[in-house]
Amino acid sequence: MKQHKTLLTYMLLAVLGLTACKKALELNPITEYANANFWKETTQATAALNGAYTLLQAAMGPEGVFYGEARADNVAQNLTSLNTESLNLLTNNVNPSLRITNWSQLYAVVNQANLIIQNVRVMNQSGLYANKTAEYNQTLGQAYALRALCYFNMTRIWGELPIVTKPLKDATENYYVEKSDTAKVYARIELDLDSATVLLPTSYAPSQTTKALLTAGAVNAIYTDLYMWRHQYEKALTASQKIISNTSNYSLTSLTDATALENTSYARQFTHGFSTESIFEIDFNFAERGARSFYIQVYGDIGFQPAFQVSVPLMTMFSPSDKRATISYNERRDITKFFDKTNFVRSTMDDKNIIMYRLSDILLLRAEALNQLNRPGDAITIVNQMKVRAGETGLLPTDYNNLTKSQVEDIILNERSKELCFEGKRWFDLVRTGKAISVMQPINGLNNVDNYVWPISLNEIRLNPLLKQNAYYQ
Repeated sequence: MKQHKTLLTYMLLAVLGLTACKKALELNPITEYANANFWKETTQATAALNGAYTLLQAAMGPEGVFYGEARADNVAQNLTSLNTESLNLLTNNVNPSLRITNWSQLYAVVNQANLIIQNVRVMNQSGLYANKTAEYNQTLGQAYALRALCYFNMTRIWGELPIVTKPLKDATENYYVEKSDTAKVYARIELDLDSATVLLPTSYAPSQTTKALLTAGAVNAIYTDLYMWRHQYEKALTASQKIISNTSNYSLTSLTDATALENTSYARQFTHGFSTESIFEIDFNFAERGARSFYIQVYGDIGFQPAFQVSVPLMTMFSPSDKRATISYNERRDITKFFDKTNFVRSTMDDKNIIMYRLSDILLLRAEALNQLNRPGDAITIVNQMKVRAGETGLLPTDYNNLTKSQVEDIILNERSKELCFEGKRWFDLVRTGKAISVMQPINGLNNVDNYVWPISLNEIRLNPLLKQNAYYQ
């Protein structure tokens, strides 16, 4: 795992040094700059944005998986693993001394976005973006969207947060900010998404870049996720419809478009990335840029001692006809979803993209919203779309007509569990729907809703005396 760094260290890295993302971003790398001599050319702002994506790589690879899967029921401990942190999370022994409770890497992305937002506006006022309106909009819009994405992920993990909208300047500036309640955090997220949505295009050229950079579609995916998290179902339907209607950029992959299952477009979206289904994914390439997502330390062949293997409860969800099971894991319970099934070589498997949003995710969130709005038939239509693609038989009205809303929700959540397994979604699904205790208590003893949020790292509390530990961990 990556070495821990404090919030202050990461924020200063954002100011003093940047490295480039992968080739898909089509950006030139920069290695270091002095702040006084920066923000003089639009290419420098683009390079700073590139640095923000690099920091997002560091924040989410592989922490995004740990936040979204390690406390839920899709994964189990690999008994040969040397990773003790994964065992702490699986057994719900979440404490503020764990490395993963530190939010510094996500705040580093926020700080970089703050730098961009502040300075790009000044550059525009100075005329540096004359006749470059599209470039200005895209740079500023992506910065807003990155900040919103990070705050949304952080508030789902830690709850109340310090809201920081101005960049840290240097090591002499004290970073003392108290937490704001979640309502204010949500308001900040929505303001940033509102700003981003009027600035960002639906796509970029080349087309591969559309999946690696934040677009209008990615903003609508974050909107959908946020509205579902807040139980604002009509708004979630509106945001998700904008994605579904954009058929030129987003369409479902197939499990029948190749003779070998591992060569289907469905399977290759996890092993090769940038599928037609992808809305936004964090782009990694070790050979070209040295960027690693560290998925191999989390999943993969048990012989390589990854943290997790597939859980028995998840295995029992898959029917014998469901082709997704073969793609997701093998008979040894190795999690194979993100790796080539033949010629597995560890050194070439450690840079798989992290898919933040794809069309199936948004469709199934939409199904949840439809069910909550008393439209179970429309919700099951989406579920059947997933089932039939996977090789299963769709549900009939007689299978769900007499079910309660909660029971239909369970059907949708089970489908999400199979479709999105190991992609960092399951824990948030359980918390969002209020089912975390009923599902996890028999597994790890979870019994208190205050335990849903994570503790704040002791290092962060030492750095910022205004921070108060989350109540459950005091």
